[in-house]
Amino acid sequence: MARKTERTHQQGDESRRRILDATLEIAAERGYDGTSVALVTERTGLPASSIYWHFGNKDGLIAAVLEHSYRDWRRHAPDWDGDAPPERRGEALQDLLREVGQAFVDKPEFWRLGLMLALGRHPKEPAARTRFLQVRAESLERVAGWWTRVLPPDALAQAPDIPRILALLNVATTDGFFLASRAGGNWDFVQLLSLFAVGLDAAATYLVERAPAGDAPSPGPTPKPHRSAPDSSATEAAGSRMRILSAAAEIAAERGYEGTSIARVCKRSGLPVSSLYWHFKDKDELLAAVVEHSFEQWSATQATWEPAPDPAGRAAGLRATLTRSLGSLATAPDFLRIGHLLALEQREAEPTARVLFLDVRHRVLRSMAGWFTANLDTDLTDHAPDLPLQLAMLLMAFSDGLFIAEQVGDDWELDTYVEVIVEVIQAVIANARTNRTG
Repeated sequence: MARKTERTHQQGDESRRRILDATLEIAAERGYDGTSVALVTERTGLPASSIYWHFGNKDGLIAAVLEHSYRDWRRHAPDWDGDAPPERRGEALQDLLREVGQAFVDKPEFWRLGLMLALGRHPKEPAARTRFLQVRAESLERVAGWWTRVLPPDALAQAPDIPRILALLNVATTDGFFLASRAGGNWDFVQLLSLFAVGLDAAATYLVERAPAGDAPSPGPTPKPHRSAPDSSATEAAGSRMRILSAAAEIAAERGYEGTSIARVCKRSGLPVSSLYWHFKDKDELLAAVVEHSFEQWSATQATWEPAPDPAGRAAGLRATLTRSLGSLATAPDFLRIGHLLALEQREAEPTARVLFLDVRHRVLRSMAGWFTANLDTDLTDHAPDLPLQLAMLLMAFSDGLFIAEQVGDDWELDTYVEVIVEVIQAVIANARTNRTG
């Protein structure tokens, strides 16, 4: 009897693992809303009753999947519980960030699912999203603890918020790099994380040196404008097409590609299915139009990357451009939210909306790289021709990561992070100059 009971337990454990693995695959492809018990039963060959017996419902299943993938990821993630003497701080940071990059290459499932959950907006928050935010907060505390141990105590006595400023930029930027890894493109993450380590270490020195004067910036919340609710009369006047686009944008920002159905769009817009199909051939064409329209709205909030009049004006120009660009993250997020959700999902047939979003990312990246090319010394770019694009990639990772921070409710003060990011960029440029003359 004992042997039979043991065999039953083994079978139960095996079926549980099969369900978790299959659900993780489906969630990576389709997101939370696109993952159904029916799809899991189809992929595992197990009855729905087995899924409900182990996990209760879909919400419990996705929460268990996130926990399962997190435990796997933690075995490959860096250990931020150590410390380093001042002379080895930069080297230790290089090692830790290298491990971060390797972890999201080797075990991307947890990060992908977690960020999809973070970006989604549901009327009732899924248990898995709550757990991801808890894990992220714990990670932030561990990274802040590392900075506390490696920075001078006397400086922290004057400015105790420095570790959290650095930790949040650290976590946000690695989030940004992970988003970039899902969006394609020729990004050398080993090199970029190494450059980020150089810049972040220099930014830490900058904050510490400011601390005795009592002027180290605070990471507290900055007043950010909130987008007002759409004017229903204006929406009506814009016609049925705009009502459909607005409804589809809201749903796509909440639920991603898979969760945006024709039925949901028609219900929210208050228009019949025939009206939707009059304007759009199918769901794919509708969501491509949503991305295009939301990009037009988002781009209107962005600063143009105009060349600085002289090298001395580079930092000031970068500061002004970042202030406007990063300041818009709270007020025009639909384009970024929808686009990142599309980029994170892995579908066999790539939606047109995803292609459009990635094309826009590429054009923005090239625009930023062009700004650096125009504002860096020619002899420096001759020696390091990849530097302008690398700096642009760093800026895009900062922006995308702070967008995630905004979505999950992290407090970050705009002026502080603009200043720190400018210091990071300046340090990377200075490091390139040192390498040129060395």
